[in-house]
Amino acid sequence: MIARLSPYPLKRLRTSIVGQRRQISSCPSLPQLHGKIAVVTGANDGIGKETARGLLERGAEVIMLCRNIDKAEQARRGFLAEGLNARAVCLIECDLADLDSVKAAAQAVNYHLRGRKIDVLVENAGVWARHYDETEQGHEINFGTNVLGHFALRRELMNGSLARRARIIILTGDIYIMAEGCSPSYHWHSRLGAMRAYNRSKLGNFWIARELQRRHPDLNVFAVHPGVVASGLGGGGKFAAWLKQALLITPQDGAQTTLMCASQEDLTHGSYYHNVHGECELDNADPATNDEAAARLWARCMEMTANMGRPVAIRLAS
Repeated sequence: MIARLSPYPLKRLRTSIVGQRRQISSCPSLPQLHGKIAVVTGANDGIGKETARGLLERGAEVIMLCRNIDKAEQARRGFLAEGLNARAVCLIECDLADLDSVKAAAQAVNYHLRGRKIDVLVENAGVWARHYDETEQGHEINFGTNVLGHFALRRELMNGSLARRARIIILTGDIYIMAEGCSPSYHWHSRLGAMRAYNRSKLGNFWIARELQRRHPDLNVFAVHPGVVASGLGGGGKFAAWLKQALLITPQDGAQTTLMCASQEDLTHGSYYHNVHGECELDNADPATNDEAAARLWARCMEMTANMGRPVAIRLAS
C-alpha cells in the first residue's frame, strides 16, 4: 500500500516522529547478497555503520568510504569481533567536502574493483553544521558535503564502475519539507540558519534522486527517509538529549529502510521510501516534486564538478 504524504510541514514532521518507534519494520535477512558489491559513504558511525553491518550480515562485500579512516578501522575491527567477514571490507578515505578527495577516492574504488561492478551505492554521509563553514572549493558546507560531494562521487563512479541496474540509495530526510530551494551559495549566521541550510541540502538530495532516475531509467534509484535518529548530527544540549531519549530511534533501526532498498525485490525504483510510511506518493504541492528546480540543480552540479581537481594521496586498506 502506497502512503500519500501531506505537503504541510507540521503535519508531515509530526507523523515522521510521533510513534516512529512503534512502527519500525526490520529488514528481512533474505535474500542474501553474496557476490554483490556495495559502497557506503560515512560508514564508520551511525546509520552508515549499521548499514555496512547489515550488508555484511547478508553476504555482501562492502567498500566503506569514510572521512576518518582511523574510525573506519575501528568499525572494521568491531565487525571482525562480531564474527563478520572483515576480509569483505575495504576502507577508503573520502572527504565529501573536498572534491579532490572525492576524485581520489573514486579512483581508489576503481582500483579495488579491478573490473568488477558496484551493485549498491548508499549515499549516506551527511553533515549538519552548527557554525557557518565552507568546503575546500568554497561552497556552503551542508550543500557541498551532502549534495555536491555525493554528486561528484556518483558522477565518477558512473564512468564504468556501476552495474547497469545498480541500486542507488540517496538518504534524505522528511525535514526537507521545511525548505523551498537548494543552492551552493546560501549564507547563514545562526542556529536557525544552520537548520535551514541542512533542510535545503536534504531537499537537494531528493531533487537529485528524482533527476537521476529520470535521466538514467536503467538504474534503481531510491530516496530514503531513515527516520529521526539519535546520532551526533545537529549537535547536543539538554533539549537534544531529551529529544533523543523520548522520541528518536537508534542508528540500527535507522538503517532498516536503507537495507530494504538495498536487498528486497519488487520495490518501485524512483520512489520515496519512509521508515514509518513505507513507499510514499507525494502531493503536487510538495517541494520535492518541483522537477524544473531539480533539473536546474542537476545542471548546476554538473557545471561545478566538470573540472574536478587533481587527485590527492589517499589511505586505502583492504
